[in-house]
Amino acid sequence: MNRIYIRAAEQISLQQPLSEAWMEEPVRVEGPWARATDPDFRRWLTPGESRRLGTILKRALVTTLSLLRKTGLEHPDAVCVGTGLGCMVNTERLLETLCNEGETMFSPTHFMQSTHNTIASLLAIHTKSHGYNITYSHKDLSFDLALLDAWMQFRQGRIHTALVGGYDELTPSYFTLLKRIGYLGVEGEVPGSEAAVTLLLTDEGTDALCELAGLRILYRPTEKELQTALASLLDEAGIVRGDLSAVVTGVNGNGANDLFYEAFTSRELPGIPMLRYKHLFGTGYSAPAYGPYVAAHCLSRGIIPSSLLYGTMSPDNEAPRALLVVNQRDGKQYSLQLLRVCGN
Repeated sequence: MNRIYIRAAEQISLQQPLSEAWMEEPVRVEGPWARATDPDFRRWLTPGESRRLGTILKRALVTTLSLLRKTGLEHPDAVCVGTGLGCMVNTERLLETLCNEGETMFSPTHFMQSTHNTIASLLAIHTKSHGYNITYSHKDLSFDLALLDAWMQFRQGRIHTALVGGYDELTPSYFTLLKRIGYLGVEGEVPGSEAAVTLLLTDEGTDALCELAGLRILYRPTEKELQTALASLLDEAGIVRGDLSAVVTGVNGNGANDLFYEAFTSRELPGIPMLRYKHLFGTGYSAPAYGPYVAAHCLSRGIIPSSLLYGTMSPDNEAPRALLVVNQRDGKQYSLQLLRVCGN
């Protein structure tokens, strides 16, 4: 089977946008929630686009344009997007206008940009990608499903390049709701925030960040099913547990959430160091997209920043060769992504 590679990866988050400066000098946010730090959109967009497009659309478009400019690719074969809430700001504006002013006063722009699949459509229009285009909206698993879909398209030989992204924005009202249901992490440790992550996947490994060596998604798995899925994932890639340099987890300071990651790692991967990323990038429905983004850049640079370490175990001083990214929601939904350096 053809191998699949992460050719490039960009982010707009709490960290310096369109940059990997977080690996050396991470930004720390102490408040309970914060907006993402945007780049100067004028470098990428026309005045009309900057005025017309909502913030989440500009973030998705700019991270994509940055990837394409770096790699020289013009027209990806597929666009796969995961978003938990879609264009939440425009959705709220639309509903507020309907409630306050009636049905005759709302803005058509807010209506057109309020649907979840607006993001994938915009990326396809700007990149002239007339092929496969899909959007997944399944809370924390949205990005993982988009990645799995792209993975299957590659495996079936239908595509050779794909944009895979995770995008969400967090409004004050929705932050309040997420806090009320206990979704967020502990205040002062992991802030609620927004996400904009775009990966470029190819079946050509030249100049790639890393290889996406395997992927599994499970719903309500038993302990035995998790063990079998992990074993088959490693076996197919020709990797043993001892080859894993670390496990990238979505711990966020919320005990109910973190318990599943700690139990999984201690049971299935004892002695393998745990890493985290949400304390740097924030938590939200598309935050899991930062998992493979972080892992890909760690493998590409051959280092694991100390800011990512979780728990008492630390990776050895050798450059990481393989990383397992684990995402879960309430112990019901699990995603396992195996990334390794190119050429293995």
